[in-house]
Amino acid sequence: MRIKDIMNSSPKIVRVSDTFEHLIKVLDEEKSHVIFVVDGADRLKGIVTEGDIVKVLVPKYVNEDESLISVIDENYFEDKCKEKRSVSIEEIMQKSLYTVDENDTIIKAAALMVIHRIHTLPVLRNGKLIGFLSRLALIKQITKTLSEK
Repeated sequence: MRIKDIMNSSPKIVRVSDTFEHLIKVLDEEKSHVIFVVDGADRLKGIVTEGDIVKVLVPKYVNEDESLISVIDENYFEDKCKEKRSVSIEEIMQKSLYTVDENDTIIKAAALMVIHRIHTLPVLRNGKLIGFLSRLALIKQITKTLSEK
């Protein structure tokens, strides 16, 4: 079976030039966990997950010393949100991506997800984003396969 047979063909997208504020609105409106970043020609340039957004808002120093969490000002989160409002998505997005072609096999996608510990793979056709494959889609395919006689 091929990726095109089970992929989601409605990826949620934003443009490289869009802002953090716009990204947050799209995430909220679309109730999505991942947003794909494309250029004017719909070529995939990056990806932004919920985790990437939260990471931008947390001080980097807490990664090195967790005990410093207790000294963060209680208004830090709100202040940081406002500070990041006009930041370009390009500054936040993951630029190093694993992708699959619509004609690749499902096992290739599953292997990439396991090896690289990722939950979602962008699906491309001729270098353009046409969809995505999630772990949930794989689970649904497993369920379907097991229910067949």
